[in-house]
Amino acid sequence: MRQKAAKILSSILVTVMLSLLVLPLGRSYARAESAINVSVSPQKLSIGQGDILKIDIVADNMPQITSFGPIVLGFNTSVAEYISFEQGSNLKNFIFTETSDDGLITISAVDQYAQDVDSDEYFAAFESDSSVVLYTLSFRIKPNASGEFDAWLDDLGEFRDAAGEGAELYKGSGTTLPISEATISSDATLAFLKINGVQLTPEFNPNITSYTATVERSVTDVQVTATASNLWAAVIIDGEKNLSIGDNEITIDVTAQDGVSWMHYSIHITRNESYVPIDAALVDYAGNTYTFVDLPQEIQLPEGFSQTTRVINGYSVPAFTRDGVSSVLLYLFDGTNSPGLYFYNSTTKTVTKYDSDNTIIRMSKILQITPLPDYVSIPDGFTAATFTNGTVVLSGYANEDSEFICYLTDETGIGNFYLYNPEDGTFQLYKPADKRAEILFEYLFNVFLIVSIIESVIIVIIVYLVRRIFVDKTNPRPKRV
Repeated sequence: MRQKAAKILSSILVTVMLSLLVLPLGRSYARAESAINVSVSPQKLSIGQGDILKIDIVADNMPQITSFGPIVLGFNTSVAEYISFEQGSNLKNFIFTETSDDGLITISAVDQYAQDVDSDEYFAAFESDSSVVLYTLSFRIKPNASGEFDAWLDDLGEFRDAAGEGAELYKGSGTTLPISEATISSDATLAFLKINGVQLTPEFNPNITSYTATVERSVTDVQVTATASNLWAAVIIDGEKNLSIGDNEITIDVTAQDGVSWMHYSIHITRNESYVPIDAALVDYAGNTYTFVDLPQEIQLPEGFSQTTRVINGYSVPAFTRDGVSSVLLYLFDGTNSPGLYFYNSTTKTVTKYDSDNTIIRMSKILQITPLPDYVSIPDGFTAATFTNGTVVLSGYANEDSEFICYLTDETGIGNFYLYNPEDGTFQLYKPADKRAEILFEYLFNVFLIVSIIESVIIVIIVYLVRRIFVDKTNPRPKRV
């Protein structure tokens, strides 16, 4: 009995261990194993000449798909013309690519946030068990069109998840709609309503007639696009020019072809009193966040800077610039200290506090006088000193030759010693004099001097010996007998 129980327990343990061995290691990803049916769904079933028709491309589910397409939709160009597409409201993270040619509309999309399986970061892709509108296509039925409007799915491409797995696809039905003969239309709705560069609240819907929007103080005019659903409806737009600070109303009146039916749309648009957009901010290379704030009534600017407007981090903000200086001067709040002027370099993403006493502006860079770091040595021959000429007071180092240098840091945080020229008030990068040539010259001089002395001694000795030999030959000593 005990042996039998032991065998059963052993079998259970082996089964558990085998199960653990086959478990996937690392991160797990949802696989696109569900079948996806893609179909064409028109937003209305009754169309007439001159009407705008919107068609939704629908997937019956989305099992964490991170890319799809190219989806190719065909339509009969003899009765309609393609106008535009809008991506699905649930797929805001997707980047769409669109082309159209000879009655074929090709669209692909990729989730810009869902990363590949090999990436260090992974954000779950959009997922839905119910139908999802991938995108919407808009067509204008031609004024002389007759018969039927046809749209069909020519190709679905591929639907893949972050792990690269593809879903099984089924091509759903297209759509065929009869085109009504020309009649006097009573349709006074808008098919499209937008303001370029401005977000409408709520999102446009032909049956919603009131909207709100906000623009910056620098905006005085806006461009309103209002397209009637019926080609022959009349659209009148008023109030989009000369916006006042505060609340303004833009009205769009649509009169149907029959001259009787009409609709009134309105946009209550607020022009901000502040010159700074709401929530305008920038982040430097180190991740520090600075918010833009309104300029004070009086502000002391460095010489040569003038006010303008620049688009920074997607916001149109007040800025100060000077010819030859790559950085711009901005009025910012760092979240701790009082708001003030900061230099911002868009190339290096660096933000440098402007200090009128310690900031030096050169044509190519902005420099700040900073304390000498512990790891930097003062150049030989220099000692701590202060330079003043009555108007300029600088802290730095001087030598016996009356040269004065300062330790300055540029916008990227790189520090160096700079030589100050009191005549024109400029700074140049200080480079210690290279005395190697002088030392070499002195060494060679000494060598040649020693060689010359040795040569002179040798010459004297040679002359002495030659003369001695000559004397001995001319006056030979008598030989002893």
